[in-house]
Amino acid sequence: AQKEAGKMDNFMKKLAVIPVKHTKAVLVGSFLVVALSLLAATQVQLSHNPLKWFQPDNENRVSTEVIDAQMNGSVTIEVVIDTGKENGWVNPEKLEKLNALSDKLEAYKDEFTHVGKVVSLATIVKETNRALHENNEAFYTIPKEANLVSQELLLFENSGSDDLEDVVDSQFSKARLTVKLPWTDSIQALGVLDYVKTEVNKSFPNDKIETTGMIPLLVNTFSNSIHSSVMSYTIAGVAITFMMMLILGSARLGLISMIPNLTPIIMGLLIMYVGNMPLDMFTLLIGSIAIGLAVDDTIHFMHNFKRYYLQSGDSAKAIEQTFFTTGKAMVITTLVLALGFYAYIAAYMISVQNFGILTGSVIVFALLSDLLLAPALMIVAAKRGWIK
Repeated sequence: AQKEAGKMDNFMKKLAVIPVKHTKAVLVGSFLVVALSLLAATQVQLSHNPLKWFQPDNENRVSTEVIDAQMNGSVTIEVVIDTGKENGWVNPEKLEKLNALSDKLEAYKDEFTHVGKVVSLATIVKETNRALHENNEAFYTIPKEANLVSQELLLFENSGSDDLEDVVDSQFSKARLTVKLPWTDSIQALGVLDYVKTEVNKSFPNDKIETTGMIPLLVNTFSNSIHSSVMSYTIAGVAITFMMMLILGSARLGLISMIPNLTPIIMGLLIMYVGNMPLDMFTLLIGSIAIGLAVDDTIHFMHNFKRYYLQSGDSAKAIEQTFFTTGKAMVITTLVLALGFYAYIAAYMISVQNFGILTGSVIVFALLSDLLLAPALMIVAAKRGWIK
């Protein structure tokens, strides 16, 4: 045990020399790595695509992709158009508008997705009209008279089919428009969702429009997560900065201490870029875990460094003493935590694997930041007389 302790002491002694003898190199190197990471961060893609969390050969993913390819899509945008009056949809002109809207939506295609099929009350009325005319395709149209529309809907309702309930309410005041499309990343589905909303509002400006379905749900989930995460990280950053100022007894040192706290999170973005990992619901969580662990190590290091420095007045000696005490505990706890998260690499879900790789790596970066960058910053602060 003593031999192992001796090896650890020797390692920490050699490590303590680096930020002392190569202060400028550590600071410049850290700046370059952070700058490179920030540049890489601009290339990291936003994504919310739970289907891609599964392995490519997973039964759920394969089945969904087959349905998308062969059956016009597996997810929907649902639109409810409320006329606000009874029998509002027993109106040939309104049904004709709905039919024209359906045709327009079915023609939609962009670089990410396309609309596979649109189902609405107009579809049922046209099919009923065709069936009453010996399935003649020439009659796959909306009847021109309101009485004929009413009779055809009554006939369809009495036929025993409950399909009518799927597209219109019992009062014929609200109609449902179902837009089917392939499973799409919610970020890439913004275009088609905006297009559907715009076209429906243009076609029915005097009616109340509600949009729901799987695509809006995915889009809203991710956008709300991004918004709440930005708010949470901002509040946490400000709160932690004030706490660091309080603990270190100096506003200047508190601000300096945030540099090694934020550096590992920024470096995590570089790992995401290199590993082609998207910023999704899982990777959004990493920042909160990382900043908590990084702050813990930074507080231990800086508080002890300040205590030892005020005793001796020698920054090199204070760093060595801090490494021998706090430093050893930081190394051991980091190894345990990082290995715990790296265990997720063996997980089946791709998103969980990414979470493990990133979190484990950011924890290691946090240790390196506290053992190299933080001491170098403290040496600069000591030379300028900021530690009192």
